[in-house]
Amino acid sequence: MRNRTWLCLAVALVLAGIACLSVGCGSSNANIRLLNATPDEASLSLLVDGKSVASVSYGTASGYMSVSSGSRHLQVEPAGTSNPLIDVTATANSSSNLTLISLSFNISNVVLTDDNSAPSSGNFKLRIINASPGLSAQDVYVEPPNTNIGSLSPTISNLALGTASSYSVLTPGNYEVYFTSPGQKFINLDTGVLSFSAGQIRTLVALNGQSGGYTSAALTDLN
Repeated sequence: MRNRTWLCLAVALVLAGIACLSVGCGSSNANIRLLNATPDEASLSLLVDGKSVASVSYGTASGYMSVSSGSRHLQVEPAGTSNPLIDVTATANSSSNLTLISLSFNISNVVLTDDNSAPSSGNFKLRIINASPGLSAQDVYVEPPNTNIGSLSPTISNLALGTASSYSVLTPGNYEVYFTSPGQKFINLDTGVLSFSAGQIRTLVALNGQSGGYTSAALTDLN
């Protein structure tokens, strides 16, 4: 009877270990999501340690998925294939939130650490990512709708491809985000009016349009 009890306990521990490896357990977890910024791939699959965990349409991001902290094998494949566009090993620190960006035109992938700590009371947080190879580096203006930027300094200067700004803490309300070539005022991308509420954390991404031109996507990081 004692041997049988120990055998059952051993099996239970092994199964628990497998579950932790696959989806993460306890306080040592990290969270990861995939942003599909590859315009010629309508859908991408994210694999963590060889296991498919998400399918992501162009211009969108998956929800955060819990994984065990430590070294994680990350792969991104076009839907229905087994030919990775991305095949990297990344370190997921305990309690961290990561965004893996699949870019295009053989540009290296990007793994960003997200700051999902709450904004100061009554405000929201906004981060900008340049994921548009067609735009190259950009000045970014975050302004009230219909603002004439002619005499203004950019909110973010020279935001390079594949990089993210720091988080801006802003008053809730309506905003419009404009992207221009550095030092110039001709608007390459206008997001249109965006509404933000207190407590929200958002990431705004500049993207190549699938049919030409440029577009943007607002990702929900928190709330």
